[in-house]
Amino acid sequence: MGTNHKTIEATLTAYIREECLSRNGQTELTDETDLFEAGIVDSAGLLSFIGFIETEYGITVPDEDLLPENFVTIARIAEYISAHRQVQPA
Repeated sequence: MGTNHKTIEATLTAYIREECLSRNGQTELTDETDLFEAGIVDSAGLLSFIGFIETEYGITVPDEDLLPENFVTIARIAEYISAHRQVQPA
């Protein structure tokens, strides 16, 4: 993965640490942590997170893309963002 991908992962990690981990007291987070299984993100938190992603990266996440496999880990979310940033004009 390129530097841009790592930058996206770092931005997502910072958001989750600030918005999610600070509220529930958890501190363990890697790029492969299952955000739902670990209780870091719930359905309401996901909607807020999607709003952040759309604003931060200038992409639109359509309802049909709101699938667990797209948003389960930071690594998968970064892959999703990278793929959609290439398709959509900046």
